[in-house]
Amino acid sequence: MNRIILSLLVVMLASCGDGESVKDGKATDIKSQHAVRSVKITTVKSELRDIEVIEEALGRVLDPAATTLAAEVPARVRKVMVDIGDKVTKGDLLAQLDTSDMQVVVSTAEANLARDKAQAHAQERLVQRYRKLAEDKFVSTTMLDQAEAQLIALQKSVKAAKAQLRQAKNNLERTNITAPVAGIIQQRWVASGDYIGVGKPMFQLVTSDQFVISITIPETKIHSVKAGIPVRMHLPGSNQVISTFINDVTPMIGSTSNAFEARVKMNNPGNWRPGGSVIAELIIATHKQAVVVPEECVVLRPAGEVVYILQGKKVEARTVHIGVRREGYIEITNGLSSGVTLAATGAPFLSDGASIQVQAGVK
Repeated sequence: MNRIILSLLVVMLASCGDGESVKDGKATDIKSQHAVRSVKITTVKSELRDIEVIEEALGRVLDPAATTLAAEVPARVRKVMVDIGDKVTKGDLLAQLDTSDMQVVVSTAEANLARDKAQAHAQERLVQRYRKLAEDKFVSTTMLDQAEAQLIALQKSVKAAKAQLRQAKNNLERTNITAPVAGIIQQRWVASGDYIGVGKPMFQLVTSDQFVISITIPETKIHSVKAGIPVRMHLPGSNQVISTFINDVTPMIGSTSNAFEARVKMNNPGNWRPGGSVIAELIIATHKQAVVVPEECVVLRPAGEVVYILQGKKVEARTVHIGVRREGYIEITNGLSSGVTLAATGAPFLSDGASIQVQAGVK
């Protein structure tokens, strides 16, 4: 029986040609096992377009009109009329201080002024009388000179008393804390009953009309970022983009940050707040009609950056030099012209001379 089975196997092997093998009792073509496998790809064409050189940076919203209101006279706080977040207009009363001491000072100054005026008026009449008597030689010139000198001194005392009264009245008016500009109360540091000294902060008032955007730039870009270059800005998480220009650049570089500031002056777009952060894109340059390709076309190989150009049903690897990356595209500065068909999807799986299969429906 074993001899019969062995004979059958020999016959089967003999019936198989050079290009066939037996597997699970079936003959297969050896050449088909080693057939060249093609890579499925999509294609695009290199094109010309303007591409921007962008420096991204973080900015801060500053309020140039923001002010801290401090006490100008020492007094106890009688009443506070506003709180944080309140909107005020120019001249609105924010707080009232106790006026008792200031009223006493005003009354004293008024009394001093009245006294000095009376003395000066009496001295003036005396001088006039001495002048008439001096003409008739009844009063010596020495007595007249002394009287006139005393009059001058009293007139100066009147001026000083008037100045003191003005100062006292000004201090009395300063017990009413008013808004110097229209804005929003950002901070309140006092409450009714507090005693405050001269210079103690009471309120911080910010405006919402005119802003300065301070953009921090590394010192390596000091020769690229200049006044007049375009800039696009938006708040984090916002799609509202503001396009404007850099107004000025600070002349000094920070000793600790190694950075300088580019500044933009602008009106409030509507919902920007002082102290908030801003994402800025400074357009340092624009490369006109540059050759660009989608990022997926450029593959890193040992020889450098490579793109694969279609040559019939195969591809040719070509080394290129790249420039700016922007919005999913890469600028090709050398090694490629426009209008060339390239491998896109599937490019990382290709090599020079690889067979390809372009997927239908893709340009």
